[in-house]
Amino acid sequence: MSSLSDDSSLASSARDAPQAFATLYDRYVRRIYAYALRQTGDMVLAQDVTSATFEKALRHLRRKGWRSGSFLAWLYRIARNEAVHQYRKGNRMVDLSDRLSVTGEQESILEADQDKYHLREAFSRLSAHDQEVLNLRFFEALSSSEVAEMLGCTLPNLYLQVHRALQRLRKELEVENVDE
Repeated sequence: MSSLSDDSSLASSARDAPQAFATLYDRYVRRIYAYALRQTGDMVLAQDVTSATFEKALRHLRRKGWRSGSFLAWLYRIARNEAVHQYRKGNRMVDLSDRLSVTGEQESILEADQDKYHLREAFSRLSAHDQEVLNLRFFEALSSSEVAEMLGCTLPNLYLQVHRALQRLRKELEVENVDE
């Protein structure tokens, strides 16, 4: 059974069977927490976002049942909205570029760290939307269709957004290399 159809059947069952939702929770809680932590930069706030995400998902499933699409993309969309809600409440979100830390003591590691530093600097100069698109597609390792569903756009439009964001990142990296 594919994950998508398994998720769909579990989500349908979750309306009346808490164990079905527990299975979905166990399957995705770590990914949603990691995403929330990268978005907020705060462990306690990430726990709050994760908790609210699953609470809202369960409430929605019990009220309205499941609709088609990727369950995981739907959870990411709820988590994203919850992180934005926390930000608007005054809780500070951390720029994703802060998550790429520079560490290492050996020369080869130092060189790799320097590359990470340049990437982090270039990434930080992208728009918030470009950062989000690249983050979801590459750091969160969501499929293109899941990211498109989460962002509410078509697959061709997502491909265009990713392509343009990568072009802008490439330009920023070139600027970074010229400035050395």
